[in-house]
Amino acid sequence: MLKNFHQAVIDRMLLCAAFLTAAVYSLRRMSDTDLWGHLKCGEYFWQHGAILKTYLFNCSWPDFPYINHEWLFQAVIYGIQAASGEAGLVALQVLLVVIAFFLLYKTLRLVSDNLALVSIVLALGIMASSHRFSLRPQHFSYVFLLYFLYSLYQYQRGARIYAWFMPLVMLLWVNMHAECLWGIMVPAVFIAVEYGKSLWSKGRPALPMKPLLIIYGLIAAASLVNPFTYKTVFWPLFVMREQFGGVEELLPPLGVKYLFFWIYVAVFAASSAVNLKRVDATWLMLSLAFAVVALTANRGVPHFVFFSAPVIVANLDGVFSRYAKSALHHPRRIFVLKLAFLILIGSVLAAVVTSPRYFNRYDNVSYPGDALAFIKSQGVRGNVINEHLWGGFIIWQAYPRLRPYIDGRFFHKKFYEEFFPLLAGNPGWEKVLSKYDITIALLRYAESDTGRLNDRLFVSPDWRLVYWDDEALVYLKVSDANRKVIEQFGNNLVNPDRQFLTGYEGRPDVFIGSAQRAFDSNLRFAVRSYKALILSANADFALRDYASALKKYEDSLRYMDAGNAWVYFRMAECSRNIGDLAATEQYLQKSLSLAPDADIVRQMLREVQFLRRR
Repeated sequence: MLKNFHQAVIDRMLLCAAFLTAAVYSLRRMSDTDLWGHLKCGEYFWQHGAILKTYLFNCSWPDFPYINHEWLFQAVIYGIQAASGEAGLVALQVLLVVIAFFLLYKTLRLVSDNLALVSIVLALGIMASSHRFSLRPQHFSYVFLLYFLYSLYQYQRGARIYAWFMPLVMLLWVNMHAECLWGIMVPAVFIAVEYGKSLWSKGRPALPMKPLLIIYGLIAAASLVNPFTYKTVFWPLFVMREQFGGVEELLPPLGVKYLFFWIYVAVFAASSAVNLKRVDATWLMLSLAFAVVALTANRGVPHFVFFSAPVIVANLDGVFSRYAKSALHHPRRIFVLKLAFLILIGSVLAAVVTSPRYFNRYDNVSYPGDALAFIKSQGVRGNVINEHLWGGFIIWQAYPRLRPYIDGRFFHKKFYEEFFPLLAGNPGWEKVLSKYDITIALLRYAESDTGRLNDRLFVSPDWRLVYWDDEALVYLKVSDANRKVIEQFGNNLVNPDRQFLTGYEGRPDVFIGSAQRAFDSNLRFAVRSYKALILSANADFALRDYASALKKYEDSLRYMDAGNAWVYFRMAECSRNIGDLAATEQYLQKSLSLAPDADIVRQMLREVQFLRRR
C-alpha cells in the first residue's frame, strides 16, 4: 500500500512538473516580430469598427491588398493590451499554451493509464515546442487543432458528442488564423484512412461514417464564414510561392536550439519501430505528415508533437505492458527512474529561470526602441528604410509619423529582390531610396567587413548620422525638414559602425573636439549605450581628459553582457596617466583574464608591478 502511495505521489509530481514546464517556457516578454503589426491592425479595428483589408502602413506599397485572416486575433490582443498592457498579453500567452497542452494531456489519457509515462512524454513535447511560445495567432490554432485531435480520438472510442462541436470551433478558428486549413485536412485524412481500414480489415467494425461526413460538411461550411470566404482557408497555398525562404520560422530545425526536438524525434522513431505492428495507421500517417512539415519548417514542430505524442505514449505503453512481469519492471527501479526524470525536468527549469536572459525586455530580441524615442523626440517624420524584423515594431511605435519600407506582413519576392541589394549598398541604392521618398534610415550595425548601406550613407554628402546606440544607427537625409536635427546631432567624423574601438591620438584637437561634441550630444539620448559611452571616452582620452574617459569606460561596462579586454586596458591606461598604479594593475589583470595572449597588456603589467615594488 505504501509503495503504491509513493508511486502515485511521484506520478502527480511528474504531471505538475510537465505543466510547470509549459508555464515557465511560455512566461516570456512580448517579442514576436509580427505581433506589433497585429496590434496596429487591432487598433484600426477598434478605432474604425471595420476589418483592415488594405495594408496602409508601408511606404513601399501603401495600398497592399490584405487578406487579413487574423483579424479576430488582432481585435482580441489589442483589446487586452489596451486594458492591461503587456501583463495581459503575457497572461494570454501562458493561458493558451497551458490550455493547448492540457488538451494534449486529455488525449494522451485516452490511450494510456500510465500517468508517469504521459507526463514525461508531455514534458518532452513541451520542451521540443518551446521555441514557438511567443504570442502569435498560431497559439489559438494550437488550441483549436488539439480540440479536433481530442474529438477524433473520442470518436474512435464511440464518444461522438465532442465531434459535433468541431464546426463551432471552426467558426472561431477561420477568423483567427489561416492554419484553419489543418481543420479541413486533418478530418479528411482521418475519414479516408478510417474508411480504408474498414475495407482492408473486413472483420473489424467500421466507424460510423455518416455522422462523421455530416460533421465534416458542417466544418467545411463553417470555414467559409469569414470576411474573405475561401481565400482565408487556402491563403497559405496562395502565398506559398511567394514565401521568402530566409524567414526564420520557415527554416529547418537545426542547431542546439532544437536539441529537445531531435530527442523527441528519436523517441518517436524508436517507439514506433519496436511497436510497429500495433501502431494505429491513422495516427501514424498523420504523425509522419506533420514530421515532414516540422523538418521542413520549425514552425511545424508543435504540430508534429501534438499528433505524435499519443502515438509515442501508446507505443511505449504497449512495450511496458509486455515487460510488466520482467525483473526490469521492479517497483523500486520504476520509482528511481521516475525520480530521475523529475530531477531532470527540475534541472532544466532551474537552468531556464536562473538564466540572466530569462524574462528580459522583448525576450532578448533586439529592437530599436531608444532610436525610435530619439526620432520622435526630435519631431522627425517620413519614410524609413529599415531592417526587415523591425518593420512591425516601427509601425506599432511610430506610425503614422514613420512609414517603414518593409515588415513581416509582406511575403512578395519583389520586395526581397529589391531589399537585399539595397541593404548591401549595391549600386543604385540612391534610386531606390528616392523612388519611395525615403528620408530616414534605421539600421543595424554591419556584421562583417563586406559593404553595407550604412557605409554608403556615412560617406554620402546627402545623408548624416544623427544617432547611435547599442542596437541601431539613425541616418537622416539632408533637407530643410531635417536641418536643425542634423546641425545639432550630425556626425560625419567618426563612424561608430567601423571605428568603434579606434583611438584618435595624433588627430588635431579641433577634429577631436568636434567629434566629442557630437558624441556628447548623442549621449544625452543614448544614456544606456556602451557604444556611445566608449566613443565619447575615446575622444576624452585623446584630449587627455583621463578622469572623464575612465568614468565613461566604467559606465560602459554596466551595459555590456560581459567584460571587454580592450575596455579594461583603456581603463588601465587612464588610471596610469592619473597616477593610480593600484587601479592600473587591477584593470590590467582583468584585461589579461579575458585576453591572456595580449602581449601589450602583459608588458604594461610588468612595468606597473615594477613601479609599485619600487
